[in-house]
Amino acid sequence: MLTRQADDMRAAAQRLENSLRNAAAANTRLHQSEIRYKGLVDAQGDAIFRRDASSRLTYANEAFFKLFDLEPSRAIGYPFAPELHPESRAPLFGSFGDLARGQTHYDQHLRTTAGWRWISWKDYAVRDGQGRLIEVQSVGRDITERKALEDALTEARDNAEAASRAKSGFLATMSHEIRTPMNGVLGMGRLLLETDLKPEQRTYAEAITQSGEALLSLIGDILDFSKIESGTLTLDEDEVDVRGLVAGVAELLGPRAHAKNIEITTMVARDVPQAIRGDHVRLRQVLTNLMGNAVKFTETGGVCVALSMAGAKNGDVLKVEVRDTGVGVPPQKRHEIFQEFVQADSSHARKFGGSGLGLAISKRLVETMGGQIGIEPGPEHGSIFWFTVPTITIRPAGEGALPLEGKRIAILSRNRMLREGLCLQIESQGGEGLNLLQLPAGRIEAGKIDAVLIDSGTDSAPDPLGPPDLSIPTLVMVTPAARSRLKDLSAMGFDGYLVKPIREASLAEQLNYCLSMHRAPKMSAESPAASMPSDPPAAPSPPPTMAARTGLKILLAEDNPVNALLIRELLRRRGHQVRDVTTGGAAVAALEKESFDLLLTDIHMPGMDGIEAARAIRAMEAKNASPRVPIVALTADALETGRRACRDAGMDGFLTKPVDPAELEEMFQTLFPSGEGLPHTVAA
Repeated sequence: MLTRQADDMRAAAQRLENSLRNAAAANTRLHQSEIRYKGLVDAQGDAIFRRDASSRLTYANEAFFKLFDLEPSRAIGYPFAPELHPESRAPLFGSFGDLARGQTHYDQHLRTTAGWRWISWKDYAVRDGQGRLIEVQSVGRDITERKALEDALTEARDNAEAASRAKSGFLATMSHEIRTPMNGVLGMGRLLLETDLKPEQRTYAEAITQSGEALLSLIGDILDFSKIESGTLTLDEDEVDVRGLVAGVAELLGPRAHAKNIEITTMVARDVPQAIRGDHVRLRQVLTNLMGNAVKFTETGGVCVALSMAGAKNGDVLKVEVRDTGVGVPPQKRHEIFQEFVQADSSHARKFGGSGLGLAISKRLVETMGGQIGIEPGPEHGSIFWFTVPTITIRPAGEGALPLEGKRIAILSRNRMLREGLCLQIESQGGEGLNLLQLPAGRIEAGKIDAVLIDSGTDSAPDPLGPPDLSIPTLVMVTPAARSRLKDLSAMGFDGYLVKPIREASLAEQLNYCLSMHRAPKMSAESPAASMPSDPPAAPSPPPTMAARTGLKILLAEDNPVNALLIRELLRRRGHQVRDVTTGGAAVAALEKESFDLLLTDIHMPGMDGIEAARAIRAMEAKNASPRVPIVALTADALETGRRACRDAGMDGFLTKPVDPAELEEMFQTLFPSGEGLPHTVAA
């Protein structure tokens, strides 16, 4: 019995000894772990401390004591409250309640041993076994250098924004100051070209006008590039007739192309909508840049602009291709051709001129519209510049029978680009185009070919390929400058004519007219086949779409005497009555006394400016319930802010100086579509 008890006691003693040994080992390991943990924490560059609900320190690492120059024995167990910077509005430390709500991060500007420093704190909850918050552990990192960098960046940003505002103001001022005298130079040059000049005088006047237009184009490029760089470029959302837009740009560039003995044609796929939603001005600008470049760098052949639709996951995409037979772009230059101040070849830059900004601006504009732009080599030579933009269709392509369904049209021209472009136009309208260099021997029997289009050449090579001796309708294709030869062409036996570049609508209309009225009547001025585009002829006479009789009663507010003389003469030559004043206040007073059909007002005038005058006139109309007078701004400010101010003041439109007669006429047609005071203009 005693022996069993002794054995039990020895076993219990052994177990106790083992437990003590294990406890000692565990305590040693715990102590070593604590030493390692403390060493790790002390080695941290961040300041770490714990505090209880009374803000008394319960623990801190070496970095903390060094940061605030504290003795551990005099800090642990005591409240900790460092000095906060006088300009700091933040509380000293986050509270327990803040930590419970998840507010665990804050920055403080504190006095330390190194002076005033920014410390970024992160708080962590320390809880007991029941999950109750008993302490807060804070980890602080010195972010003074980062704060200094942030302050420097903020100051740099503020300075950059101030510089951008100053640049915008400078550009607006310079735009006005440069465009105002340029309005006089170009306007008077254009008026001079409408007079009877000797050949030598006309050469000089044309040189002045062309140089002025080149300078104006450069100013526009610089302004657009500056707006893009400063991020102030905005897009408008309007209804855009893309078919008419492309045809209009082609007509604008047509005289330049024909003067080089090259052709410019357009081709629109059947599914391209009649109207899309987009920025008409910016789309026109990109088209003008790409098509203008193609004309500039093409010496033989021509330029063809093709419109098509490309499906996409998020909607329709409009694709525009500008194909030329020009000098082309070397493969090594294609990746950088859209960069600023880069041209395909420095020798070409010297030969053709240009700022090197047009393609860079086009790229930025297309990307701003959400599209892409690129370049590909032509099938034989030349280049294909293309761009895509996402579109929203407003009016879809027309449905029903195609206007040239089943028609076979022969195209006779020395220019392959013209032949191919017209074939595509005819095919897109349901017909078949026959691409011919010369007519087949003998007479063409009716039924095999329905009509023939014969090219009269270009301004540099104006002779037609030959008079028609056919039993089928035959039309001659002429340049705008060749209209003076229409009587001679009619005497040669042509049934009608088309003015190049040829619009699709005009092509179908005039072909169908000649097919239905073959050889009766001959190119009469009343027939649709004799209608012509509204671009002004090169001869020194007023544009044909302008009024030859008394038209509108117009009030002109312009303080610059040269600009006033120019605009007054432009309007009077087109049959309008003009009364001019020099201030906005005088314009308001004039409208109080008598009625006018239109107010053209400068923006920058002494006293009451044009915008203030527009507001006053709109307020006067509302008060008196009087008819609304159209108001159009005459502005040399090409920035969007100036245009927006015009719209906000109640204006109906604006003309940018120097005033282009074609834009002036377009404005009249927009404001007075019924033709009141103006003859009706038939669109080609």
